[in-house]
Amino acid sequence: MNPIISVPILSTFEFISGMDATTLIYIIVVQASIIAILIGYEIWRIFKNKGKGTIWRPFWRIKLVVYLDKDRVLNPQTLTLTIKNTGKREVEIKAPVLEFRKIWSKRKFKLSGTNGVSNYPLFIQPGGKHQIFIETARFHQYDDEIRGFYFARVYLADVDGRKWRSNDVKLRKSWLT
Repeated sequence: MNPIISVPILSTFEFISGMDATTLIYIIVVQASIIAILIGYEIWRIFKNKGKGTIWRPFWRIKLVVYLDKDRVLNPQTLTLTIKNTGKREVEIKAPVLEFRKIWSKRKFKLSGTNGVSNYPLFIQPGGKHQIFIETARFHQYDDEIRGFYFARVYLADVDGRKWRSNDVKLRKSWLT
């Protein structure tokens, strides 16, 4: 047997055999207390959020498809936001946020509803669909610089804090795109 290989193995055996029973008990007690603290924290977190659902609520998978479409290739008049619930649970969504982007500039607008009627928070049943038609001329009246922005995107969140975003829609040509 090669003495070079056997030396590290013998040193670990000496380290393990040289431990006292009290040292091993202390290590087990420290590890058990850390695990107990972590389990206690998780139980406290579940009971703190008791009103937001059952204990299995974090395992529910909410599936939303958020899609933004336009009526023309460049300089669209109307953007169509489609929200489709493809999951098994109903979803309560907050008001979507429309974001216009340029290279370094962003403008965000909260879409509260249509025709002066507030639609949000809104429930979408499983298999249900919700569409909003967004006229870009309204935003151009508010801020004329938005005509020069290149992309639009919609951000969506539900009341429990989960977030989604739509695809980017190209609004006009730029020297980058």
